[in-house]
Amino acid sequence: MAPSSDNEGAPRNGAAGRESLRDLPEHENIVEHFYDPEDQGSREKPVREKTPFSLIGNLIFLLTIAILAAIAWLVYSSWCPQKTDDLPGFRQRENAPDIPRILKQAINRDASVSFSEEDINRYLASSIHPLQHGALAIFAINPAAGIRLHGGKERPDGTIGEGYMEIIIERYTGIDSRQTISLFLTPFQSLDPHNYMAVQTRFEFYNDETLPGGIHVGGTIGSLSVPQGYMIFLLPAFENLLQAYLPLIHMIEESGMGIHISEGRLNLTPPQKRTL
Repeated sequence: MAPSSDNEGAPRNGAAGRESLRDLPEHENIVEHFYDPEDQGSREKPVREKTPFSLIGNLIFLLTIAILAAIAWLVYSSWCPQKTDDLPGFRQRENAPDIPRILKQAINRDASVSFSEEDINRYLASSIHPLQHGALAIFAINPAAGIRLHGGKERPDGTIGEGYMEIIIERYTGIDSRQTISLFLTPFQSLDPHNYMAVQTRFEFYNDETLPGGIHVGGTIGSLSVPQGYMIFLLPAFENLLQAYLPLIHMIEESGMGIHISEGRLNLTPPQKRTL
């Protein structure tokens, strides 16, 4: 008969430990909770929290800032008037020449005649009194008109481009709030195929400068350049001014005189001496 052992029939410590752990409640079963393969496979991956500053959001924010800055720059430029204190004869009525009489005498003598910026601006100051129209007319005071004469610039082929004139209207709104708008006029003349003594004259609303994309500049609002296509919104401000001097313009056209604009001067030549 085999000797009996004190440990016979008694459960081993390892088995007893596993059984005691299995008898624990589920939330206290440490082994299965941390090491159960099925539980590890079914656990969801952590989701990254979305931050308010995403890449697309930053781009939209920067684009909005850029648009607002561009609008602010446009408003500031349109309210920043161009300088007129260096314009000869502007707002000066004294010693104004009688340009229609001088022009008529030159036409009758078939002679050339030349006018400076100061001559034209003194004549404008003494002969016209611009009136403001529209809803804001009651706020506009002391309007005036003037002209700058710009000579043509040299082209890449060595020729000189057409000169142009800039018609400027200045007004005050309030105590010391000065505003300016301007319109560019470039004259083009060609011979009448049926009459050598007659010329066909037309004026284009632009100068020899271009904006990005090859767009011609038609005028300015303050110091802001305005594309040619948008000058339709500024034309009403110049219609009365052009109408006032329409007889003088027709006199030049009917005489057949050549129009040449150089820096600061307007030169008119009779048909016998003109070069078109």
